[in-house]
Amino acid sequence: MVTILVSGSGTGVGKTRVTAALARAFAREDKSVCIVKPVQTGVAAGESSDAEIAAKLAEIPSDCAHTLRRYAAALAPLDAARPEGARLRGDALVGEFFTLPKADIVLVEGAGGVGVPISEEGWEWTTYAGCIGADGVILVVPDILGAINQARLTYHYFLSNNGGWPPGGIFLNETAPTPPAVRASTRAALAELKIPIWGELDFGSLEATLSPAFGQFLEIVRLKPVPPRNSVERLNEDVLRDLSERATAHRQRKLRVAEPARVNLADNDYLGLAYDETVKNAVRRALETGPVSASASPLVQGYQEIHAKLEQALCNWHGFPAGLIWNSGFAANQAVLGTLAEPKHFILADRLVHHSLIAGMVKSGAKFARFPHNHLDALEALLKKNSHAGTVMWVVTESVFSMDGDSPDLARLADLKRRYGFIWMLDEAHALGWYGPEGQGRAAAAGVAPDVDILVGTFGKALGGMGAYTLFREPLLREALVNRAGEFIYSTYLSPLLAAAALGAVGRLHELARNSAQWRKQSQNFRETLRAAGWDAPAGDSPIVPVIIGGDADTVALGEFLRERGFATGAIRPPTVPEGSARLRLSLKSTTRAEDLTELLKHLNAWRRSKGVQT
Repeated sequence: MVTILVSGSGTGVGKTRVTAALARAFAREDKSVCIVKPVQTGVAAGESSDAEIAAKLAEIPSDCAHTLRRYAAALAPLDAARPEGARLRGDALVGEFFTLPKADIVLVEGAGGVGVPISEEGWEWTTYAGCIGADGVILVVPDILGAINQARLTYHYFLSNNGGWPPGGIFLNETAPTPPAVRASTRAALAELKIPIWGELDFGSLEATLSPAFGQFLEIVRLKPVPPRNSVERLNEDVLRDLSERATAHRQRKLRVAEPARVNLADNDYLGLAYDETVKNAVRRALETGPVSASASPLVQGYQEIHAKLEQALCNWHGFPAGLIWNSGFAANQAVLGTLAEPKHFILADRLVHHSLIAGMVKSGAKFARFPHNHLDALEALLKKNSHAGTVMWVVTESVFSMDGDSPDLARLADLKRRYGFIWMLDEAHALGWYGPEGQGRAAAAGVAPDVDILVGTFGKALGGMGAYTLFREPLLREALVNRAGEFIYSTYLSPLLAAAALGAVGRLHELARNSAQWRKQSQNFRETLRAAGWDAPAGDSPIVPVIIGGDADTVALGEFLRERGFATGAIRPPTVPEGSARLRLSLKSTTRAEDLTELLKHLNAWRRSKGVQT
């Protein structure tokens, strides 16, 4: 298979006619030909794309023409995609290219000139040519007065950006009758400048004149040995295939710098403590008196006085005898279950627990079962079936679930704990600050904290910092983790500055928690307003308000629609949530204003009307 990219010096230079002429010439040699247009702009619904026009002109079957993306606006690719809410990613275009039927000759016609940006990553056509493994690049230049300058600029730009491969040449296309003297002058000048001419096309003709240089290029390509595919190439193919599938399903994750939002309903800084002056001052004091980094693992030199003070403050706050600080909530959950649970143990976990808890269960080697979400009848049935003498049982759940914003019946869980004697591990990450007399979470609010064996909390949400902690009813469990958990032993410890921030935030919660009832009431009211307007939003009073959209593409589009209007939200899709339940995840704050939520609902309804949905 020979793959050739047809680009040029700009728009309107005749790339489609040159593509058609080449396809026609190769087809006459009994070669199978495939014409690909990765991005087509300026074509309304029902109109033929350039690939389809080229196939018709070349008199080859229409099913040999493939257009990957079409946009109505007659603009550069990125600008044409934006009005339609579309994303142009180079890796997705490459992945889609490799799904097309194979042919002896593949002609890929670019959009615009060779240097036009074609993807959000900043790709241009030379980048794309390299990624699809193109053997050569044809640069179409109009065969008119001025062709020397256009050819020179285009060819040297191509050389400076193609990384040395693939090779390329100029194709002179007579877009209007040109005097013979001008044509002769152009060819002489390009020969003197050593700019290769690969072909010519006379005005009004589809009979391409291919140069000896182009013939030599084809001969080299046809005769070149096919190198064995190495492991890196195979890995790249697998990755591209996976990314393409994700992009097609609107499930490809993207890392982008957070943009300032007028109303931030995306992050988990529920109480605004990430910007709180008391917390910032705690960090400033720590910076003046101590180091920026712990600079060592905790068992070497990293465990410092500020960490010990923070541990004690957390134990006092929650009423536990022992605690341990971690660099992240993921590390905490994975380490606790992966280290303390053993293969002979049996773990029962809510089906929707965080991935970190699942990773810990898998790491432990213990047998585990996942009961239906918040279905405590099912949990009790599993406990009855599996509780017998000698079995160490665990029950793992969260007090507020991160994607649904709902909660289990903690009082009943405490009752089950008393009756069946399991080890109860409760993740309070999303409940801290929002619930409890001093913001300690839902276990304290429900009066069942003494029944919890292992409580997991985080500094990275309502406490406005970073890191996590675990608290233990049995101090021996802390010692076991200090001695056995790789996540604790082999990592540089949490920065003293972050420990100081967490200590300051815990102090602030004693004051802020007095207002928690009104935050929960606002969450309740907003959910009721959403449901009254026809949106699928579950009842509850947590800071997490999911608005179930269902379709992945619609969820992404709605998130972008709101972002453009100043609202940052989370567009959550499978596999993070179950199939068919893609949603907008709204994180309410103690600072969220009623008028902001009113405006948000107005935008939600406007987007729904734009989709033609009536309520």
